Amino acid sequence: MKHKIYLDCTHTYNSGLNTGIQRVVKNICKNIPEVSKKLDLEIVSVVLKEQRYYRFTDFPEINNTNNKLKTKLKYFYIKVRELLPNFISNYLHSPSLTTRLNKLTDKVLFHKSIADDNIVNIEKEDILFLIDTTWLNNNYTLLEELKTKKVKIMVLIYDIIPITHHQFCTQDLTNSLSHWYKNILPYIDSYIAISHAVKDEVYHYIETNYNKEIRYKNFDAFHLGSDFNLKSIENVSILDDFKKIFSSYDTYLTVSTIEPRKNHTYILDTFESLWEQGIDVKYVMIGKIGWESDEFIQRVKTHKEFNKKLFLLTEVNDMELVYAYKNSKSLVFASYTEGFGLPIIESLHHNLQVLCSDIQVHREIGKEFVTYFDLDDKDSLLSIIKTDDFNKNLKEFKSWSWKESTEDLMQKVLKQWQVIESEA
Repeated sequence: MKHKIYLDCTHTYNSGLNTGIQRVVKNICKNIPEVSKKLDLEIVSVVLKEQRYYRFTDFPEINNTNNKLKTKLKYFYIKVRELLPNFISNYLHSPSLTTRLNKLTDKVLFHKSIADDNIVNIEKEDILFLIDTTWLNNNYTLLEELKTKKVKIMVLIYDIIPITHHQFCTQDLTNSLSHWYKNILPYIDSYIAISHAVKDEVYHYIETNYNKEIRYKNFDAFHLGSDFNLKSIENVSILDDFKKIFSSYDTYLTVSTIEPRKNHTYILDTFESLWEQGIDVKYVMIGKIGWESDEFIQRVKTHKEFNKKLFLLTEVNDMELVYAYKNSKSLVFASYTEGFGLPIIESLHHNLQVLCSDIQVHREIGKEFVTYFDLDDKDSLLSIIKTDDFNKNLKEFKSWSWKESTEDLMQKVLKQWQVIESEA
C-alpha cells in the first residue's frame, strides 16, 4: 500500500525566520519533488491553519523588518515580566501562554493568505511528519483526531538542549520544550533525529522520565545535507565591501547565532591573544544576535579591532555565506553542545578546514576530517592556530547533498511505518 506523507512546516511558513531549523525545513521541502518521484511517493508540504492542514509549494519571502520587530517585542516582554511580582511573572512564564503569544505575533507580523481549495484530508494509513519547531505550534486536539483515524504520527528531533543544558537557553524555551514532551508522547509513533547522538539522548530522556516501555526501534537518525541551492539567488551580487573582508588568506570564520551556547567568547579570547602576539589574522562572525548576548556584542563593537580584524555580520544571504566558506582559512566552531552542527558539514563541503570543540556530536559529524580543540584548555585553539597544525586532507571527504539527505529521511520514515505496523 502506498502512503501519503504530510510534512508539517507550520512554524517555518509562519515565522519569517531563516536560521537553523528553518533552513533544514526549507531544504527538505525543496528536494521533495525529486525524492517523491524517485521513491514513487506522494509527499506533501503542509501548514496548519486553525484546525485544518493546507498544502503549499513555496515559502513566503523573509521579512527582515518584521523579524527585527518581533525580536524587540520579545525583548520588551521579557523585561516587563522581570519587573512584575512573582505570582504574575510565573503566570507569564507559562508554556501555554508563551506559545499562544508566539502564534499571535507571527499571525500579526507574518500573515499570509492561503486558498481554501488547498485543504488536505489526512486519512488512515497516511503519515503526518512533524519536521518543524512543533513545540511552538501545539494542537493536541487535532493530533487526537488524527490518531483516532489511525494516522501514523512521526516527529523530527533536532536536539533536547533546552532540557539537558538549560543554562544555555531561555527559560521560555526550556519550559515550552519540557511541556511539549510531557504532552506529545501519547500521539507520537516514531522519532527521527538529526544525529545518532541526539537519537540516543532523546530515547534515554523519554525512557527515564516518562515511559519505561518505549522501544528503541521506534527511534532512528539521519544526517543533514551540506549543499546550497543557489539558483534562486544566482543574480544576487556580492558587494565589494563584503569581499574585502575575506581578501586576506588568514581569515577565520564562525557561522552561528550569537548566544552563550555557541561560546564565541572562547574564540574571541583566543584571537585577542593572537593579535597581542602580533599574529596577523582576522576573525569574522556570521549570524543573527540571539539571547543573553548584549555584553558580548558590546565587547565586539567597542573592540579596537572592530571592522579591522574583527567583524560581525548579522544579515548574510546564502550566496554571501558560500563566498565566506570558499574564501576563509578555517571555520571555528566552539559550541558547548549541539544537535548536529550544520556549519561543520557545509564547510567541509566547500573544502574549508574546520576547527571545532571536542564533543560527541562533532566527532560523529566531522570524523577524521576535523581538528578538535579542548574547551577546558584556554590555550588549546590558540596552539592549533599558532602552529598551523590543522590542515587535513579533505579530498577524501564525501559530501552529502540535501537531495541524498531528504531521500534517506523519507526511507527512514517508511522504515518506521513498517516498525509501527509490526507492533500493531
